[in-house]
Amino acid sequence: MAYNNLYIVDNSTEQQSVKEYLTDWCKVSKQMDIATGYLEIGGLLALDTHWQKLDKIRIILGNEMTKYTRDVIDKAVEVLISRFNDSIDTEHEKNEFLIGVPAILEAMKSGKIECRVYDKNKFHAKAYITYFRDEYRNQFIQAMNVPIGYALVGSSNFTKAGLTQNIELNVQVSNDVDQLQKWFDDHWERGEDITTAVLNVIENHVKEFSPYDVYIRSMYEYFKSREETVSEWEQHDSVIYQGLSQYQRDGYNGLIEIANRYSGAFLCDGVGLGKTFVGMMLIERFVKKERKNVVLIVPAAARVSVWETTIKKYIPEILDGFYSFKIINHTDLLLEKNENLMNQIQEQAEIVIIDEAHHFRNRSSNRYRKLFDMMAGGRQKQMFMLTATPINNSFLDLQHLIELFTHRQDDYFAAAPLGIHSLSGHFKKMEANLKRQAGTEVSDAVDVSDDIFRADPLVNALVVQRSRAYVKKSLSATEGDKVMFSIRQAPIVANYSLRSSYGKLIDDFVNSFYRKDKESGRSLPILALAVYSPYEDEYYIGDKSKIDLMVSGRQQQVVNLIRQLLLKRFESSIAAFEETCIRIYFRLYTFLNDYKENGNKRLIERTLNYQAKVLDYVKNFIENNMQSTLEELEDDLPDYVWETEDNLNTEDFDIRAMLDDTILDMEVLAEFIEDIMDFDSSKDDKIRELKRILTEDERIKGKKVIIFTEFRSTAKYIYRELQKAGFEGLYEIDGQSKGNRHDMVVRFSPYYNDSCSTEVKDEIQILIATDVLAEGLNLQDASCLINYELHWNPVRLMQRIGRVDRRRNVEIEERLLADHPELAGDRANAYYWNFLPPTELEQLLNLYQTVSKKTLRISKTFGIEGKKLLTPEDDFEALKEFNSQYEGETSWDEEMALAYQKLLAAQPDYPDLAASMPKKMYSGKQASTFTGFFFCYELPMKRTDGTWSDGDGWYRWYMLDPETNKVIESTYDIWKAIQCTPEEPRKIHTNEVGFVKARKTIENYIKKNYMRSVQVPLGVKPRLVTWMELC
Repeated sequence: MAYNNLYIVDNSTEQQSVKEYLTDWCKVSKQMDIATGYLEIGGLLALDTHWQKLDKIRIILGNEMTKYTRDVIDKAVEVLISRFNDSIDTEHEKNEFLIGVPAILEAMKSGKIECRVYDKNKFHAKAYITYFRDEYRNQFIQAMNVPIGYALVGSSNFTKAGLTQNIELNVQVSNDVDQLQKWFDDHWERGEDITTAVLNVIENHVKEFSPYDVYIRSMYEYFKSREETVSEWEQHDSVIYQGLSQYQRDGYNGLIEIANRYSGAFLCDGVGLGKTFVGMMLIERFVKKERKNVVLIVPAAARVSVWETTIKKYIPEILDGFYSFKIINHTDLLLEKNENLMNQIQEQAEIVIIDEAHHFRNRSSNRYRKLFDMMAGGRQKQMFMLTATPINNSFLDLQHLIELFTHRQDDYFAAAPLGIHSLSGHFKKMEANLKRQAGTEVSDAVDVSDDIFRADPLVNALVVQRSRAYVKKSLSATEGDKVMFSIRQAPIVANYSLRSSYGKLIDDFVNSFYRKDKESGRSLPILALAVYSPYEDEYYIGDKSKIDLMVSGRQQQVVNLIRQLLLKRFESSIAAFEETCIRIYFRLYTFLNDYKENGNKRLIERTLNYQAKVLDYVKNFIENNMQSTLEELEDDLPDYVWETEDNLNTEDFDIRAMLDDTILDMEVLAEFIEDIMDFDSSKDDKIRELKRILTEDERIKGKKVIIFTEFRSTAKYIYRELQKAGFEGLYEIDGQSKGNRHDMVVRFSPYYNDSCSTEVKDEIQILIATDVLAEGLNLQDASCLINYELHWNPVRLMQRIGRVDRRRNVEIEERLLADHPELAGDRANAYYWNFLPPTELEQLLNLYQTVSKKTLRISKTFGIEGKKLLTPEDDFEALKEFNSQYEGETSWDEEMALAYQKLLAAQPDYPDLAASMPKKMYSGKQASTFTGFFFCYELPMKRTDGTWSDGDGWYRWYMLDPETNKVIESTYDIWKAIQCTPEEPRKIHTNEVGFVKARKTIENYIKKNYMRSVQVPLGVKPRLVTWMELC
């Protein structure tokens, strides 16, 4: 555009663009010198097919630094190169195969294009100086005084925008161009050559990446998005971090990332895999590094032996110094004396860490409600829950735990990437899915519940969970022989006969389940328990509209619980069964005595006279065995189970009917008690078998052993019987045991509790315990465990075995064997026995199913790693194979994680290498499973501050069949398809048109199935990271 004698190029039209100007000059010039603020690949690509006509291009760049030390200059060059690199990434988004870039690369290699940076002063010049070709200039007569070239000076940087889009001001200079050329030469000579650096950037982008390059990059991005970068503090200042294994570090990083996003996170590694030390890492970080107010909530049994001991060993200063850290027991929450402390925690706590968090799964418990209120009040809190068994009975267990930090906000997870708009609805769908797939029979549920749990996106987003199988393989790959596990042998079934032990009692007991009314012939329950269920239709005759439905509903549950308890204790021991029979009998006797005026007095008197011997025995038992009151009689049910309705209104209740059924119940119980009165413990075949195992089985001789039972009365019975038989080194512990529990733990397992045999007094050899010791303690000095009865909740079996089958320490094992060389021959093995009567168990299980209306199940979903089930049909085969169930199989995610660990082990510097790679890369290979296109995308996520991710999003894989447009999202299946070795040859058949069509299809799919569901705003887009053609 000419203004009198001034020629202006300003990009106002395509004809007046700098691109068109330079294109014309490329036809007649032999050389072009370019001064620019910065360089982008788009500048050269805008002149593609034209710049090639030049013999030489020199580009000098400026920098924006005001200081000129060597470090500053290097930084300036780094910034310029980074901008250039970014420009190629941007070009790659629309120019998939980077058409035109290889020619630039070759020109730089040959020296046709050179780049320098002027680093002596701040440099902002923008100029394009051209030199006529000699043959072109020579065609003009000398009188025309044609200059050796022209120049364009102004504001346009050598970028696509500067050449074509921005409104610029550039003026053509025709006079004294030789002065401009001299100016350029002067600065060129003083500039620093960066051609090689620019060349490297271009080479990095146009490199023909191998399938393996794309495979490892895709794996890196997938797993990197699930980890948090470790800071300098962890690397240099943390005491705990240095001692963590890689899987524990990964778990810690994962928990931090999850909690930062959702305010809550779960660590659900299997028992004995070191959750305590991951918890310690969290405590150290938040207390010492971030100086936050931290509360640790633990089971009372683990407080001293596990947590306080470990803290004192590694970070004792947080207990004694000026740190805001508090440990409380689970049971402390409801103690009246702690009310002020709980209020302070509610207001001030910022981090809450809960060990054995599954104890807070019951939303109706007072303990749960108290914790819920504490989490909702005061400061914003993050919650970390440690438990090997987040689900004990149903998926709702996990929902209730999640609600502790979501405060029951149903749409808490509505944002990207989860898009769950109803938490309760999500879990209802999971339960319905399990029911639909499994049917009504638990035996139909093999693999189903496990798959539902593992595949659930919410579980994957909130839970860090690794199987024992994965941990062992991971440790083997990263630490070799430094970490040990015992070799768990197949469970041994202890054979004994209930019939030879109980004689007539077993017949009376079984027959009681099939009673019939003598007059009507109707089936009767084993016990009616009218005193516990007065609101049943046959007893309540008042205004039914006045019934408290919650009270009546709970009474129905109570009756079933008591019936189950009777059955469970029968299977445990004669002592446990006796105690329950007496407790129920005495309750019924009290009711009968209190209301006898309202019933058949003669029948009542005749009944009591007939049962006088039993009644005397019951009263004597209570007097001799109860420290104060009947309520102290131990059981495994909450107190409300034994509560009865006081002062029944005789107008509202059919007291006579209640008394008649009570008499029938007392007759059943009296028969049991009479059989028990004749019982001789020397004939107890179960105790006899236990003694035989302890004295004759070579696998247990001379070793420490734990005997687990569900009931306190059974534990005391075992202790008495073994003591009578002359066994030494015995100790019994239950929920009511007095004394220092930590001292007991050290006496039994000194080496794994920082002591040794010579330092402890009265070392324990045989420890008899209820499940009060089933969680969290390090008892792996022992290698033998006996389950004295089948625990009806298989989660407990896993917890029990985890006391001895835990990670072992090489140094501790060396000290233990140095002091006890007699154990060396068999120390590697762990043994456990299950007391399951082979011939009679099926009958008991059938009875249990009749009473509880449930089947027993062992599955990963309900807390056990493995897929076998325990049903009456398969008898106890599931327990015989518990070894494999407890170990667990590596999941698909874990299999991928192990493969990723191997990739990084083979190339440990890959994270640094990845940082220098192009933002997008592609390749192709021969298909192994699927044909089509693989894509790795970074999907946008909403950050906690409300902004959307940019480079820190969610990485997802997709597979597209271009023939059918079918999209596959199964990460494991896709992984199997792209998995390859460094030797895999590169094969690409597609062209730009074919790929663009495939990419458009997959991005439409992402938009429909992800972007809309999480309500991504306009302008926020998914980013393609890698792709691979499988042909």
